[in-house]
Amino acid sequence: MLSTTKRQRMGPKYKVTGCARFFLFLVLFIPAVFFGAAYFRGENGVEIIKDFYHSIVGGGSTHEEAKDKAEDKAKAEDEAKDEAKDKEIERLKKELGEKDKEIEQLKSGGQ
Repeated sequence: MLSTTKRQRMGPKYKVTGCARFFLFLVLFIPAVFFGAAYFRGENGVEIIKDFYHSIVGGGSTHEEAKDKAEDKAKAEDEAKDEAKDKEIERLKKELGEKDKEIEQLKSGGQ
């Protein structure tokens, strides 16, 4: 009879407390929420963490370098588009001048 009571009383050697469960939940939940929110906003969560780390340590920011390259590329594309637009405007102005001359000739009865 003594042996049956010992078996019933034997349980796990260590029991996880509510506080430990809460901290384990936070350790798993907070990064998941952070990366999920970053993905939802269209950002890269790992890049955000790297930039934060480099701002603390004092290293260069990889995100800023990538952003600068993207801005330079966008600026070059905008300049090319502006140049193409200017050429098109000049061509249309010449065509309009030719059409105005043609209208004047037709009004004066020239052909």
